[in-house]
Amino acid sequence: MISILQSWTDYGPGPICRMDDRLLQGIKSENQIRSIITGCCLAIAAGTIPYGAVFGIWRSARQACYSLLKMPLLIVAVVIVSTLINYMLARVMGADLSMKKVLVAMLVAFAITSMLLGGLSPVALFVVTQVPDHTAPSAMIVYRTLLTLHAGVIGACGIVGNVRLYKLLGLLTGSRALAGRVLAAWILVSGFAGCQLSWLMSPYLARPDMPVPFFNPNAFSSNFYEYLWRAWCGALG
Repeated sequence: MISILQSWTDYGPGPICRMDDRLLQGIKSENQIRSIITGCCLAIAAGTIPYGAVFGIWRSARQACYSLLKMPLLIVAVVIVSTLINYMLARVMGADLSMKKVLVAMLVAFAITSMLLGGLSPVALFVVTQVPDHTAPSAMIVYRTLLTLHAGVIGACGIVGNVRLYKLLGLLTGSRALAGRVLAAWILVSGFAGCQLSWLMSPYLARPDMPVPFFNPNAFSSNFYEYLWRAWCGALG
């Protein structure tokens, strides 16, 4: 417990969001990796759990519980998938980064993303409480709007979190130009992985005219982009 509290203090939300020199040097030297990973995981949980609850509360309390459980798991899944792909991309592009450093970099990026989401939770809650509920005649329009809003907010926070890695990548690669190229590739990979994994794990809103599922029944018969497109084209009801 003491070590966890120490990790939260030394490598928690504040040092991560500021990209403190102590954090950067700990990643570069790999001598504080365990504490940094712990701090990042705590930050991810602290940010995504409240946002997940707000995400689902419009639909029902059950949806809120499902979403607050799935959001941290989704972020961890995106980190794992992105790490595997981004490690290979970094090596191909000439960046001498170890798998461990790429993993920690991804955790830092998504810890920042999660803290941004946590900070926006009150705003999202205000929006949700001001729109008609899921039993209203206009529920499908509200559903489409909230689904797009949440997707946009999560995507924007994800981009900001990854962009904050530029300073770290510059330190690790020794080249700003290389850091920029690697970062651009990583953002594309993380965005694509995040969209597809969010479709599979379905932490988002269930349609107002259907029961709330824990698992997405259409996970392997469609994809995130098609669903969002069809939602706005009116094909979902």
